[in-house]
Amino acid sequence: PPDLNPEVDQKLQMGGPNGELVVVTVVAVTDEVVVLDANPPLAGKDLIFDLELVAIS
Repeated sequence: PPDLNPEVDQKLQMGGPNGELVVVTVVAVTDEVVVLDANPPLAGKDLIFDLELVAIS
């Protein structure tokens, strides 16, 4: 939209290919281009899980 002034690290919502809302992050802004990152927030992050083994069969 003409009144939108995107800034780096700003979160925006846009329509996905199936009509769902997708949250994107602004990663770069120039006079002509706005670069968006639509990866899930945990993409590229290390995940650590605590598990309890309840049985081995």
